Amino acid sequence: MATPTKEQVQAEAIRRDELLTEYLSSPEYKEKLILRLKIHDACDHSIEAKASTWKLCRREDNPAEGCIFFVENFLWTFNPKADPKHFPFILFEFQKRAIREFVDHIDNGRDLLLEKSREMGASWLLFAAIALWYWLFRDGVNFLEGSYKEALVDDKTVDSLLGKVDYELQMLPTWMMPKDFNPKKHRTHMKLYNPDNGNLITGDTMNPNFGRGSRKTAIFFDELGFWQYAKDAWESSGDSTNCRIGVSTPDGYNFFALLRETGIDILRLHWSEHPLKDQGWYNYECSRRTAEEIAQELDISYSKSKSGRVYPEWNDENVSIGLYEYDPNKPLYVFWDFGKSDDTAMIWAQPKNSGGLTILDVYRNTGKNIDFYIPLVNGIITGESKYTYTREDMDVIETHREWRPATHFGDPAGRFMNAVTDDTVLDVLKRHGIIVNFKDSWKEFKVRKSATKRLVMDGINLNSNPRTKYFNMCMIQAAYPEVKVNGIAESKTEKPRHDFTSHYRSSLEYGALGLEDFKSLKVLTKMLILRRSWKRPVSTEKL
Repeated sequence: MATPTKEQVQAEAIRRDELLTEYLSSPEYKEKLILRLKIHDACDHSIEAKASTWKLCRREDNPAEGCIFFVENFLWTFNPKADPKHFPFILFEFQKRAIREFVDHIDNGRDLLLEKSREMGASWLLFAAIALWYWLFRDGVNFLEGSYKEALVDDKTVDSLLGKVDYELQMLPTWMMPKDFNPKKHRTHMKLYNPDNGNLITGDTMNPNFGRGSRKTAIFFDELGFWQYAKDAWESSGDSTNCRIGVSTPDGYNFFALLRETGIDILRLHWSEHPLKDQGWYNYECSRRTAEEIAQELDISYSKSKSGRVYPEWNDENVSIGLYEYDPNKPLYVFWDFGKSDDTAMIWAQPKNSGGLTILDVYRNTGKNIDFYIPLVNGIITGESKYTYTREDMDVIETHREWRPATHFGDPAGRFMNAVTDDTVLDVLKRHGIIVNFKDSWKEFKVRKSATKRLVMDGINLNSNPRTKYFNMCMIQAAYPEVKVNGIAESKTEKPRHDFTSHYRSSLEYGALGLEDFKSLKVLTKMLILRRSWKRPVSTEKL
């Protein structure tokens, strides 16, 4: 990455202004503006024109085209980097295509993933234009909009999702607003209510139970690729709506990347579709961005948009993904990272014939007491169990029921964490015959990392199932935090970032240390046994 010179910055600014001026002066753009003015003028002078325009916006025979008509003739966009800063929302062809996809999936109750380059107008389209159109023209609508920070959902500015809706409301003609709408009463924090038809747009921030609860017409996820609890939030909202729409630029190979591999419908908005973004624009942006920024912000690349990885050794060369079955003739290991308010993560593994490790299965859950996990190990749910297990949980339990007792390695903090009673996590597990081995030295990350690198370099066979795919993603995505040094992002390598990847990563690290110590212990024990059985030969020399 080379910083553009002052002359290059100025030249590019002039070039972009010329492109914008040419677009705004085009006959097609002027024609749309003239039509827009005629519609507003007619509605200002005629009740009949208002009624006809309302029907054209509503378009029960073709809702998507009605939405497009509404957007192009009544909505605006705001761009603080341009001049002027307020623009009539005249749609590009790729934006019309996006509206048709959104309306189709919302009306027919289907999930959709939108992957995009930066600054394609997706937030204005989905979270403001689409949401507002349904709020005004349809009945029985209840939308939920979410992002990974509260300020991005609703901070009363145009930068937030509901702030964009506010902006559009302020620009609408008075006759189009709900008759009894009172902003002080009907527009509260994280909520917009339509008193004429009962429609509701609400907001929420990232959490594992996002979307869980009352039924929703649709749930929209802003920048889902950056949510720490993306998997939990996406899955928990599945019972509340038939239509989930996840929007994001890539952030490495994370849950958003996994989601696109499930067969979900995908809408792709690439910068090359934008009439004001040409090769010159792209070349200039590449000159001022890092390789990771180019992959993330421009190229929609999942494999190249992650820097500062903790384990770059976790790659195709060292990790083989396939179908690897449990072998009853080999030892079984379970690795633990304990959590209560956040994840508890578990890994089941066996040694490979040629060295290295076969990872058979993994499991994680959030906010559960430690005794919830016991049936996942021993395959037994007692009649006194106070927990409800999902179908996936039951599959894991039934599979592990046939497996031999394992050797367990885990987080040293397990002896300090309290569950429901005054017992520690390790005490609870011990009462059920699960002895978790650990050492205090395992708390040191550098020690864990060294052992894990050696384990991965020895070779990993990863059994393929939906749970291990998520685990694989966590190992690829685990990264160090970044700091700005003289305006340049650099990774701090003392300690990894604590996020959704941390628990599976830590679980494997404890296992790597446990296996090394276990191997050393077996060697030492063997030496002691040999030493005890060794007898000093009788000397035949004379004294």
